Amino acid sequence: MAQRASIIDTLLHQIEVLQIKTDDFYYAGSFPTYRQYGESLKLKEDNAVFFAGLIAFTIKEALPYLTPEQQIAGDTIIHRTIRSYSHNRNKDGLPTFNFWRTNPPLVFPNSWFLNLFDNTKNLPDDLDDTSIFWLSMDPSDSLTNLIKKLMDSHANGETAWIENTYKRYRKLRAYSTWFGVKMPIDFDFCVLCNVLYFVHAYGLPLDVHDSASVELLRRMIVEKEYLKHPAYISPHYGRTPLLIYHAARLLGQFSIPALDTLKSTLLKNAEIAYKHSNNWLDSVLLSTAIMRLGGSPEPLPDLNNGIGLHKTTFFVASFADIFPGFWKKMLLKNPLIKYYFSCPAFRYALYLENLVVRKKWSVASVTYGIRSGL
Repeated sequence: MAQRASIIDTLLHQIEVLQIKTDDFYYAGSFPTYRQYGESLKLKEDNAVFFAGLIAFTIKEALPYLTPEQQIAGDTIIHRTIRSYSHNRNKDGLPTFNFWRTNPPLVFPNSWFLNLFDNTKNLPDDLDDTSIFWLSMDPSDSLTNLIKKLMDSHANGETAWIENTYKRYRKLRAYSTWFGVKMPIDFDFCVLCNVLYFVHAYGLPLDVHDSASVELLRRMIVEKEYLKHPAYISPHYGRTPLLIYHAARLLGQFSIPALDTLKSTLLKNAEIAYKHSNNWLDSVLLSTAIMRLGGSPEPLPDLNNGIGLHKTTFFVASFADIFPGFWKKMLLKNPLIKYYFSCPAFRYALYLENLVVRKKWSVASVTYGIRSGL
């Protein structure tokens, strides 16, 4: 137990060290992030605050299981992080957030060609960033209800119907990834998990869009789409370990009857995926998911082996999701329209999360560095 506490202290310290203290290319409160184009090995720095939100959300969920001193350190990181969100807040003052800076608009920083489109091709705000950012804060009931209404108003069937998914899913009135009309209606397995987490975390009234989103996730799991075609049903995350991780995070925290019955199936496939995992990130994610789904904890890879790696990423920006179903499926195979994002500080946060889940589940021992090469 003392070893685990010491490692958590180290993780919080490393996250704090990496946190940006003053505005420059990176915004104060955010964390260095890197973008990789296609199969290129070249990394470009990126100042999107998406990972900052994930880090703050992850630490906030961990706070009840930390020591008083660790809670102070975690709170300090969270409060600094929240200040960075203002750069991505809706330009008209709505309580929604964008992946990129909004005022003035900026897309793909450090990319001179794509920066020519900052004012004409900037993305609409999205439900993923909005859910994650607000989950790291303490919004009022009136504010969360307003956010929910905005999410509802952009769901499938409200202003348009989705075209870039399987026909059997197209009439489900689930949440779309995007606010606004600049992008077509889009379903993403992981985004839906995050939105439902937001809805349940703040006890918001459930409606047709929530039940449709749950039904969509249920079908994707029962029909094994998360195993067979993860990039098609989750174009912004795109890999089975990430889909399992997001589903496990949701179901480990909240009881959703239509999905609770599938936890054993998810657990079985999480254990299989863990055994076949050959990289640091997936091993950590799947180890956490297995515990959240009720399984026995698996060994963690060595902490120092994964922090500087960028080959396996958590998030992908793909242009394929703007095309109808057939072309989306074809273009998802093309690395030339994908950008992969990674953040060293978030890897520390994921490792911390795993240790806290072990503590939460009262797991007495932790095995480190057992996985050879990881």
